[in-house]
Amino acid sequence: MKLRNSLHIRRNSKISKFAKIYAFSKISNSKIDDYTYVSFNCTINCCEIGKYCSIASGVKIGLGKHPTNFISTSPMFYAPKNPLGNSTVDAPAFVEHEKVYLGNDVWIGANVVILDGISIGDGAIVGANSIVTKDIEPYSIVGGVPAKEIKKRFSDEIINKLNLLQWWNLPFAFFKQKHVKEVFSKPLDGGTIDLLLEAVKEYQNRT
Repeated sequence: MKLRNSLHIRRNSKISKFAKIYAFSKISNSKIDDYTYVSFNCTINCCEIGKYCSIASGVKIGLGKHPTNFISTSPMFYAPKNPLGNSTVDAPAFVEHEKVYLGNDVWIGANVVILDGISIGDGAIVGANSIVTKDIEPYSIVGGVPAKEIKKRFSDEIINKLNLLQWWNLPFAFFKQKHVKEVFSKPLDGGTIDLLLEAVKEYQNRT
């Protein structure tokens, strides 16, 4: 894990030594896996993030909820500990935080807000300035307020192969091979996904 002087990481978080967190970002009660980066000025709470994810600047994840069906939305009436330092209850009366899950190879654009309890599938892309209020399927491109699906990144056939392949779990040495680099450095189609499948089989047979 690479740290910068201005970085503030709160406790109760597990961050891979291969991940990178930029300055002025706050991570709490979260887990961040290998080769994921979090850019500047992000706030991430109660979230599990997979491998090879790209989190742009200004992203807000898991900021908490307020009840909409109570008399008041103020935490004074449902949270013993709250920013006001005063409460009418001795025990929590409302679940303020639900875990957020980001799969592997997810790209979150700048200034995106992801609400509590959301799951974002592998390979998904969320456009800048979106507000995510519902789960996102794998390899979907979404955007807007609230975020809605724009299109899928690939055909159903390729997505099914990628789901089975789960390339992000392969050791990094696999990706340093010349023929694998070539596959990852150009657009993906039916031919290149099959080349990747063959490369994985060859590598697994050698190791």
